[in-house]
Amino acid sequence: MAGVCEHGWQRREIEMRCMDDTEVRVGLLRFAERHLAEDANDGRLFFLVEIGAPGLHARLEGATNLVDGMGLPCFLGGLDFRGWEGEKHWRSADRDIEVVARFSDRGRIGLEWTLRPWRQSVTGEWTATVITELEAGAEKDTLVADLHNFLAVEMG
Repeated sequence: MAGVCEHGWQRREIEMRCMDDTEVRVGLLRFAERHLAEDANDGRLFFLVEIGAPGLHARLEGATNLVDGMGLPCFLGGLDFRGWEGEKHWRSADRDIEVVARFSDRGRIGLEWTLRPWRQSVTGEWTATVITELEAGAEKDTLVADLHNFLAVEMG
């Protein structure tokens, strides 16, 4: 069908191509449906971030990242397994994904993920937040590697 990709996304103002069905899951959060800008000079990767739980389905299509994939993985990778005081914050360039990290005295990291599309919608504005928790060492490092592999794209 013209104007819709194989994932069902409506074509936007930018031409993009569907890449694959690779996904990363973090608790109730899912990163999936990667799309690459057709213009090789654009340098953006578009993807879906979705929160799914009983009675909740929040779907953010078209979240963006530069194809080097470094923003979110660098933030998460920099969270010290020995802990820290207070909160650490990260926000995507388009401000539609925000992460707040908190360290617990049990050696775990709580990640508060907020989806807030910056684009105006005919259905109105919305925000969805989910909190995930993971072990501050190997479990966090695995997530960093998985997100880096998901967000970094070989151009060419």
